[in-house]
Amino acid sequence: MTQKQLRYQEQVQKCTAEITGLLPELANRHTPLVVIAALTEHIGGALLLSQETHACSRARARAIVRRVTRIAFADSQPVDASAPPG
Repeated sequence: MTQKQLRYQEQVQKCTAEITGLLPELANRHTPLVVIAALTEHIGGALLLSQETHACSRARARAIVRRVTRIAFADSQPVDASAPPG
């Protein structure tokens, strides 16, 4: 794994931990479905903005959506969390 991939993976893990810390408070105020729907809105908007600002290619955005689908439906395909966006 390259240094860039390691840094990216570390950043993802740190951000995931921060988001995880916020979820209990949201879960106390909203149903799980509302929290998931709100997160979906944020993810969709973030992917669109990332494409518009060229921070993320359409191919990378689609790869992220495929990753979410694999995680959500527990497919047996391995997930490459180390691949940086681009």
